[in-house]
Amino acid sequence: FKNFLKLLRSDNFKIATTYGWRVIEDDKARQISHDTTKRNTAMPSAIIVEDEVLAAERLRVLLEECNVVLLNVFHHAMPALEWLSVHEVDIVFADIGMPEIDGLEFVERIKRTAKRQPEIVFTTAYEEHALRAFELAAADYLLKPIKMTRLQTALDRIIEKNREKADSFTHFKVYNRERMVEIPWQQARYLMAEHKTVYLFTGDGHSYELPKTLVYWEELLGDKVIRIHRNALVFRHTLDSLIRLDDDENDEYASTWGAKILDIPTPLPVSRRQLSTLRKIIKNSI
Repeated sequence: FKNFLKLLRSDNFKIATTYGWRVIEDDKARQISHDTTKRNTAMPSAIIVEDEVLAAERLRVLLEECNVVLLNVFHHAMPALEWLSVHEVDIVFADIGMPEIDGLEFVERIKRTAKRQPEIVFTTAYEEHALRAFELAAADYLLKPIKMTRLQTALDRIIEKNREKADSFTHFKVYNRERMVEIPWQQARYLMAEHKTVYLFTGDGHSYELPKTLVYWEELLGDKVIRIHRNALVFRHTLDSLIRLDDDENDEYASTWGAKILDIPTPLPVSRRQLSTLRKIIKNSI
């Protein structure tokens, strides 16, 4: 435990691994960040749960510089829990020393109530909760004041983890005329849930019934897809643009929007909840 605390106090960057901690020097951390940028990986979405306004703003600026899609900032745990019960996000940055519900209890509640389990990154000025944080399967534990290179290292690890999970998936196995066929995921355009059944739609206009739920496929496919509606996932490489589906130019929020998908003639409806997220993703991809 003493060695563990020494690592936390050091100026080096810490990375949690399955077998403990390994230390990465500054130049190595920068190299990891540079390599990730070159791979042009779709950046994850995140929310901040932090009761200190200045600390939340500093983290917001750092995440913006890392091109993370920031969906919301909360200064108390309860509103964040309510939001997570109906929304989905890739990463939650949670301060441990919050009033009423501290960060550790907050994460325990996330595991019981969240619509989809996000990666957890704890942020704190203290180091005594580190072991408990990793018992809760936190992706990382950042000591304040948070450094840009340290934050980027944490993001790189989460992105790499999600990529490895997604990269292991190569084909959909579906039935076509009573025989099993394999469809490379690159040929898929979107998944749609209708009446408790998930359908795969391809660029050639065909559709196939899939087993499992839409949430299952969202977690399996990872960064390959983006949710545009509660019942629809679109493959990121096919997302072209957002278009207005009505003529109400005076109230943009009240307007109905659709997502233009490669090879799909009819735009797919976009929910108001997902509209802001999709705009940020398309903007960051330009």
